[in-house]
Amino acid sequence: MLGDLRVRASDASARLAELETKSGKLRLPAFLPVYNPNKPYVSPSEMRRVGAQAIFTNSYIIWRTPRLREVALERGVHGLLGFDGIVFTDSGAYQIYRFGGIEATNLDMLRFQHAIGSDVASIVDVPMASHLPRREALDGVRMTVRSAREWREHRDELQGTLWIGTPQGSTHWDLIGYTAREMAALGFDYYGAGSLKVALETYDFKVQVDLLLTIRRWLPAGRPIHFWGVGLPSALALFTALGADSFDSASYALFAESGRYMTPHGTLLLDELEEFPCDCPVCSNWTPREIKSLPKAERVSLLSKHNLHVLLSEMRLIREAIRGQWLWELVQERVRAHPRLLEALQWALSKYRDILEEREPFTKFHGLFYSGPESEHRPEIIRAKKALKRVSAGGRVFEHPIFGKVPIGLRYTYPFGQSIVPGWTEPSASPSDSELISAILQYQFGVKAPAAFRSLRLTRSRATGMPRDVYDGETRVGSIRPADGMFVPSLEGAIRLIKALPWPKGRVVVRDEYADRVARGTTVFVKFVKEVDPEIRPGSEVIVVDCSDNVLAVGKAILSAAEYRSFRRHQFIRLRHHSLPRETSGEG
Repeated sequence: MLGDLRVRASDASARLAELETKSGKLRLPAFLPVYNPNKPYVSPSEMRRVGAQAIFTNSYIIWRTPRLREVALERGVHGLLGFDGIVFTDSGAYQIYRFGGIEATNLDMLRFQHAIGSDVASIVDVPMASHLPRREALDGVRMTVRSAREWREHRDELQGTLWIGTPQGSTHWDLIGYTAREMAALGFDYYGAGSLKVALETYDFKVQVDLLLTIRRWLPAGRPIHFWGVGLPSALALFTALGADSFDSASYALFAESGRYMTPHGTLLLDELEEFPCDCPVCSNWTPREIKSLPKAERVSLLSKHNLHVLLSEMRLIREAIRGQWLWELVQERVRAHPRLLEALQWALSKYRDILEEREPFTKFHGLFYSGPESEHRPEIIRAKKALKRVSAGGRVFEHPIFGKVPIGLRYTYPFGQSIVPGWTEPSASPSDSELISAILQYQFGVKAPAAFRSLRLTRSRATGMPRDVYDGETRVGSIRPADGMFVPSLEGAIRLIKALPWPKGRVVVRDEYADRVARGTTVFVKFVKEVDPEIRPGSEVIVVDCSDNVLAVGKAILSAAEYRSFRRHQFIRLRHHSLPRETSGEG
């Protein structure tokens, strides 16, 4: 359905997702190059060939230019631009920031963007600089909220277009919070963070972190967040990890105009280059000397194409990092491109650890790679240290450079054994069956979990000796997953386990009207759910029960307990086993 967000994978606070638009599915996270019809250094069709699935253009520039407006109204914005992908449009808000106002009203721009077929469009908010006095910021907030409410009044006539609402308030955090709450209540399809001007231009990334994460506290997680104006390749991984889903910028062209050559690690001056450290089509066919000898327009065009290639390639790499769950390692590498980026990461991990932990997967299939001192402050590490305290310290332990004394039973469990730290060697000792099962159950489900079973034993792989199936007496109650060393309960294991766990620990409670369908294998959607264990995170192993605590199924969480309610339609639990036979017809 139009506007639905589907999360396919997650890491840090980032999600690999798809957003349904009228021109097709937008893969997130995404970088959207800004196309200015007055500076066509790279045409939209060329952007498409380089890999841009969506672009941004300014509808106000089109509206105020008669020849562009006429074509856009006749052929649509896609026809005007010659772009068959997804088109986002700005409302002219940037012109308010630069020039103090625009000639059109908010309603003019709402109707115009809708009329020209924008896929994702914007209200006329008031962008602000980071140093704006409170009185001016308050005036801008009032205008922004008026525009948002006007959009809500006319929403029915604007159906088919997705709409971005961007909270404003400069660095006055109470105003930012007020605007964000107002916009969340109005129900926008997409939300924005305004990338505070001046601060961004002076590489004050800390204040951008404050802005993004302050806004995130108040916005529904089931809607994407667009971070306006972020166009540095080295910054994209950081802000994606903090929860931004898309970015736009004309940086690829602006940098080219000033002779700056982008790399994932920073920018270089074309005048100082002897050879290109890149194999994109531009760098493979031209030398720095040849490009420097060209007329300015040609030089800027070629350099813009290279810069765009770098930005889009970086976003593809970020998406792969989310799929592989090594995004934090990529972030830690990229922030070393500039000391203020590293400072911003350290700031985020120290000040916003709670909100970052809410969407952090419980477990990962990629081992923990120590990438610098800030690794110890990553949200999954802080959470693991906390959970470790509930595991009985009796018996054998091994010394870990990050976690200290760790029970030997967690020898194979993420992130304790599955980590690589310079100068540290994993312990050679192997846990006994009882040490391993007891420690893992306590770590995942709490100190009372082992009491659910009487006589636990393991089977092990003949080839590797690694633990596999878990039995209580003669009954199989689960398995130890090789990829992360976690306990995966069977249905019988879940039935025994919940008897020892306090309500609602480890559970997702399904409303009675959906219980039979779930018991027969229907995916647990967010609307089915009545109550959940608040500690559930993406990747958590969960037990699905009805309101009487009868086990219906077991599975794995796709979303966290903190975010699932904000999704309109989404899977919450991917089932592994269900308690009743699947029906041969009907939903399933």
